[in-house]
Amino acid sequence: MKEEDLKKYQETVAKIKKIFGWELELKKVFGSRIDKVKGVFELLQRQMNELTEDKAVEASGEEKSRVREVADLFLSIAVNEPIVPIFRDLSRLYLLLMFNWNKELGKRGDIGKQISTAEKIVTAQMTMFDTIDLLKYLLKQGRNMRNWSPPAFELSRHYLESLDNEGKGEEGTKLEGKVEK
Repeated sequence: MKEEDLKKYQETVAKIKKIFGWELELKKVFGSRIDKVKGVFELLQRQMNELTEDKAVEASGEEKSRVREVADLFLSIAVNEPIVPIFRDLSRLYLLLMFNWNKELGKRGDIGKQISTAEKIVTAQMTMFDTIDLLKYLLKQGRNMRNWSPPAFELSRHYLESLDNEGKGEEGTKLEGKVEK
């Protein structure tokens, strides 16, 4: 593993550990399944550390199944539950770690697909929230503009009203569309 990749890996692991410190918030999202998430994290970390030390590592079928279960869990929560900030932050890091583990050791397309789908849902929702915030801001600005009436608009309005009054015929109807012979 390159030194730069190793540094990024270590940063990712440190950030995940820091998020795991928020036990109560994580239990609200994962419930009792948080222990499964932490257990797979330990597995991923142990095997990736062995890879960084250039040791021969091979993931067993049972380990791959455990990783798949956690990937399914992340996808299920992303699809069925509101994505709260702690889940969003953990997902971005944890899914990246699982993706790299699967690329190096798991080598299972189904796991990769679950990870990719969960990551896209979390990212898309973040993009939607950004869009909603932008639209709220633009709506506020639009409302402010609607109430804004500079003096030049008043002069134009008065001018148009005077033209309208001149254009009224004897019966008070507008002369629009009438052609004189």
